Amino acid sequence: MLTLLFWVALAAIFVYVLPYSKIMFAVCLLAWALFWGILFKKATYKISFFLIIFLLILSTWGLLQTTRVQNWLVTKVSRTLSKELKTKVEVKHVEFSLFNKMLVEGVLIEDKKKDTLLYAGALKVNISDWFFFKDKPVLNYIGLSDAYINMNRSDSVWNYQFLIDYFTAPKTTSNNKNNLQLDLKILDLNNIVFNRVDGWIGQDMKGSLKKMYLVTDEIDLDKKIIAIKQIDIETPVFGLYDYTGKKPGITIPGAVKTKITSPGQLQWNPDGWQLSVAEISLKDGTFINEKETERAAYTDHFDGQHIRFSAINGKLSNILFAQDTLSAMVDLATREKSGFEVKQMVAAMKMTPEVMEFKNLDIITDKSRIGNYYAMRYENFNADMSDFLHSVKLEGYFNNSKIHSDDIAYFAPHLKPGNGSFILTAMQKEPLIILLPISLL
Repeated sequence: MLTLLFWVALAAIFVYVLPYSKIMFAVCLLAWALFWGILFKKATYKISFFLIIFLLILSTWGLLQTTRVQNWLVTKVSRTLSKELKTKVEVKHVEFSLFNKMLVEGVLIEDKKKDTLLYAGALKVNISDWFFFKDKPVLNYIGLSDAYINMNRSDSVWNYQFLIDYFTAPKTTSNNKNNLQLDLKILDLNNIVFNRVDGWIGQDMKGSLKKMYLVTDEIDLDKKIIAIKQIDIETPVFGLYDYTGKKPGITIPGAVKTKITSPGQLQWNPDGWQLSVAEISLKDGTFINEKETERAAYTDHFDGQHIRFSAINGKLSNILFAQDTLSAMVDLATREKSGFEVKQMVAAMKMTPEVMEFKNLDIITDKSRIGNYYAMRYENFNADMSDFLHSVKLEGYFNNSKIHSDDIAYFAPHLKPGNGSFILTAMQKEPLIILLPISLL
C-alpha cells in the first residue's frame, strides 16, 4: 500500500507541479527520493524500484517512437500555441525518429486577420545520428514541398510581429561564444511561393520556384563562410514592385536614396560574410521590375519602368560574394516582353555599390553582336537606376561590334523606321542622356 502511495505521489508531482514551476518540481522530486530512501531500506525494494524506473523509461521511449503518440503530442502543442497566440496553428501529421529523422506535414499558421501566414505541405529533415552529442550536427538533408509564405503590412506592423514578440527571449549580457553550429549538406525545395507585400512603404517582393536543389561544400557560421557546390533552379520567378505606400511623406521607394556609408565601411555586407557558389543553373526563369507610373506600360519597345525578362536560361559559375563585391562568370539567354531577345550573353561580371561591370562581353541577338567591355557606374544603386538616363554613367569599349537598327529601336523607338546595321568600334564614358540624340528624348 505504501509503495502504491509513493507512485501516486510521483505521478502527481509530474502532472500538477512540473507544468507550473520547474524549481518546485525539482524540490518535490528530491524530497520524494529522500523519503523513499528512508522508508525502503531493503535491497530488494531498491532493486525492484530501479527496475521499474528502467522499464518506465524504456516504455516511454517506445511510445514516443509511435506515430500516434507523436501526433497526439504535436496536436497538444499546436492547440496550446493557438490559444496563446490567439490564432490558428495546425499540424496535420508528424513522424519522428528521435535520433536522426523528422517528417512534418500540413503545417498552417494564420495571422491575426485569419489570413495564411505560413503553410508547409511537407518538411523532411535527416540529421546525423546522435546529433545531440555532437558539437556540430550535420543536416544531411532538408526537403520542403508545397510551401507558401505570406508577409504583409498596411501600417507600421508586419503580420508576423506577434510571432516575434512571442518567441523572442529577453536579451542577456552573457558573452558565451559557444553558439550552436550546424552543417547543411543538401537543401531540396519544391513548389515554393514567397510574398512580402509592404503596403506601408510601397514596395513588394514576390518570388516562387518549381524546384531548387542545393548541395554545399562548407558552412562555418563562426568564420562567416558559406561555400556551395551546386544550385539547380527550375522555373524561378522574382518580382519587385514599387508604388506609393500609405506612410505619409514616402515617395516611390526606388527613388529614395539610402544612407551612404563612410569610406571603407561595407554597404552590402557589413558583417563580412563570404559566400561562394561553384555553379548555378537556371531553367525558364522570370525577372520582373515594376514601378508605379501614371501611364500604361509600353509593349512595343523596352520600358525601363515596367521590365519583364522571361525564358531566362543558362548558368552562373565561380560566384563569389566577399567584402562588397559580387563576381561571377555569366552565360545566359533571355527575352524581354518588348520582344527584344538575347540569344546569348557571356561575360565576366563584377558588381559593387559603385559599378556593374562586364568584361570579355559577348552579346548575341537576332541581328546584332556586341563586345568587349561594358560598365554602368552609379553613386547609389536603387536611386540611380530609377533615374537611369540622367544618373547612371555608361562606359563601353566596343571592338568590331555589329548593331542592327531593329535592336536599337527596342530602346530608341524613334529609330524604328530605319533598316540596316553598322560596325561599332568606339570608346564612350557618359550618362545615357548625353549619348542619345535630342530627338529621341
